[in-house]
Amino acid sequence: MAELNISAALLRLAKLFDKNGATLYCVGGMVRNSLLGLPVKDIDICSTLPIDAVESILSSASIECRQKGASFGTLDIKTDGQSFEYACFRTEKYDSTGSHRPTEVSFGANIEQDAFRRDFTVNAIYFDILANKLIDPTGGIDDIGKKVLRATSEDPNTIMRDDGVRIMRLARFAAQLGFTADEATVCAAYNNRAGLKDIAAERIFLELCKLLMADTCYNMGRESLLYGLHLLDSCGVIEVILPELKLCDGLKQRRDYHKYEVMEHCLQACACSYPKLEIRLAMLLHDTGKASAFYHHNSMHGHEMYSASIAESFLTRMKAPAALKNHIVQLVRYHMYDLKGEARPRSIKKRFVTWGKAFAEELILVREADVHGSGIELGKVDTAERWKSILSDMESDNAPFTEKQLNCTGEDICRWLDIKPCRRVGEVKRKLLLHCACKPQDNNSCTLEKIARDIGRGSTKDDKR
Repeated sequence: MAELNISAALLRLAKLFDKNGATLYCVGGMVRNSLLGLPVKDIDICSTLPIDAVESILSSASIECRQKGASFGTLDIKTDGQSFEYACFRTEKYDSTGSHRPTEVSFGANIEQDAFRRDFTVNAIYFDILANKLIDPTGGIDDIGKKVLRATSEDPNTIMRDDGVRIMRLARFAAQLGFTADEATVCAAYNNRAGLKDIAAERIFLELCKLLMADTCYNMGRESLLYGLHLLDSCGVIEVILPELKLCDGLKQRRDYHKYEVMEHCLQACACSYPKLEIRLAMLLHDTGKASAFYHHNSMHGHEMYSASIAESFLTRMKAPAALKNHIVQLVRYHMYDLKGEARPRSIKKRFVTWGKAFAEELILVREADVHGSGIELGKVDTAERWKSILSDMESDNAPFTEKQLNCTGEDICRWLDIKPCRRVGEVKRKLLLHCACKPQDNNSCTLEKIARDIGRGSTKDDKR
């Protein structure tokens, strides 16, 4: 295992604490990642000192700090270009709802008490900075060696019942670190899955997004992400937050197109998709409507419409940003477009312009993930390659993708058609854009004027000057 790298700023803080009769420790991800040889992103430090005493010590040393959560005894500290999060040793008591916020917080705890209120053993290893030694009350070092995630308490139900977010964190840490979850901890998570209902939707969605991008955190690979997604199911998370997907569990598909049933296909497609949050969310949700389609029509035909509706409902429940929600809904809505590769190039070009170039590129990635996630086809996907070729041709021919790329303005159209500025101008401009998407050579002022006049013959008298 790797050694901890203690910066001059951290050493300075440790000496200040020691001067005031307290030992300063590093804890959490900084210690865990250092022992694993992984990059350290956040540095958590702790001691027995309450935050008012720490504020006084730091103020006398001209070190910047601010309270982050007074009720939890935490401070943000900045010194010598580094940031640290400080917490006073504490114990916590929770009610039975798993609502994340403790009903009672007590300071003055010792290191063992502080360790056993944390979530997993690998996050409860302390490093005494000045003594240069590790303190491991819960057996986290052994679990790091085994690459196992295990709850700190001998009764893991206590850990999972106290804070429902820990169920999500179990799956996320497993995927990020490439660890497996201890069986008793998984069982405890499942037993206490109802606690997720008391967690703010924003917190659940944040953890879900971190999980979906877990393979990019420390480059653990897609298999690690897939394991994390399977943990969501094993822990009952999918059942609670996305029951529409759980309805697809065990729903069989045509064996010539799919190796997996519907829910497993969604998880596989998500795990093998391009590492972009919008793509990952779209793949998780893209076939959620198959159970509804089958129920209503005894067929999965048209499931994309049901899936888009479910995606909108789920992302609304999760209070996802409106722009992100709308974007993902559209990816899900159109993921079946030109599935058999029979659409004419002209139609595809118009679609690309209507959607926008960036959206078209993302839909190509969605198609590739959908096919690869079937477990049947690997390598290049014919329809995706066809779309790439058409998109490449459009770019090579300088086809316009936006109205701003047309070689005319609204004033030009008004002059050509002898009309005042009105909605009709925008309609003509849109038609010119779709025309030039297919015939980019016509994107010149002279030809655009001729086409605009042909389009404008349908103008009303009210448009005339």
